Amino acid sequence: MDKSLRISRRPAPPGTRVVALAGEVDLDTVPRLADALRQALMCLPLPRTLVIDCSGLEFCDCASLSELLRARRTARAAGIAFRLAAPSRHVARLLKLTGTDTAFEILPRTPAPDIGRSVYQRPATGRGTRRPAFPPPRLARPDTVDMRTKAEALVVEASGQIADGLWDMSFGETALAHVTAEHLAQDIGPPGVHLELPFIERLERLRQALAHIAMAIARTHGQLAWFLAQTTEALTPVLHWRTLTADRSQSFGTVVPTPAELADAEDAVRLLHTALCEMSTAAHQGTDDAQPDTSA
Repeated sequence: MDKSLRISRRPAPPGTRVVALAGEVDLDTVPRLADALRQALMCLPLPRTLVIDCSGLEFCDCASLSELLRARRTARAAGIAFRLAAPSRHVARLLKLTGTDTAFEILPRTPAPDIGRSVYQRPATGRGTRRPAFPPPRLARPDTVDMRTKAEALVVEASGQIADGLWDMSFGETALAHVTAEHLAQDIGPPGVHLELPFIERLERLRQALAHIAMAIARTHGQLAWFLAQTTEALTPVLHWRTLTADRSQSFGTVVPTPAELADAEDAVRLLHTALCEMSTAAHQGTDDAQPDTSA
């Protein structure tokens, strides 16, 4: 019987993401668990609730439990509810022995998808073919809510990797982070500065910030590239915005942002500026601390 770790996504109610674990998690497979949890928390659109189905998990060790606790902290920082569902006998025993059974919200069973509310019911027609009960919806407004919250979750994850020694920023990464932070500061500026500017100029500055992030991605690789790419994805709604009213009701699916949406995007860029500054400063201090004392 195959007892290796198996990870899958399960259908879930709206706003909920369910990741099912089965088999065994050990030192060889715990990196896969960590990556799956990270993806489940970072993949857009962000869920309101992340549920880890542990019913098929036959074995897990303390390293696996540490990854679950780390994911719980990341979820809390991002405003995402983190829950374990239907823990197997082994998982329940481990939680009890380590005293972490009170740290998690535990569900007796995995939440079932709300199938009855689907708008794509497909009844059979008289000719034996099937067609939608309702016409496909018009292009929806992009998800423009909580861009700052998404950026915060990325910053927490990156800061945790640096603090845990999983990300040792190179000199090149440090320099690039510093330069990119300076560009973002010039693009957006401190809070309140842009409130008197026309919408079109605020949008141009936001897109300039995205351009500077994209240029930084092209100049690096590895973890810094991943972090910057994820921040770009979090700010993707900016690319769907327009500020001048089009002659027609639709202009390639673009929409006019609200003042709150513009402020949310600007706050997210300011947060990224601060995070990049702190990353480069911390890495620089670490390099200085590592230099031998030659003053004697």
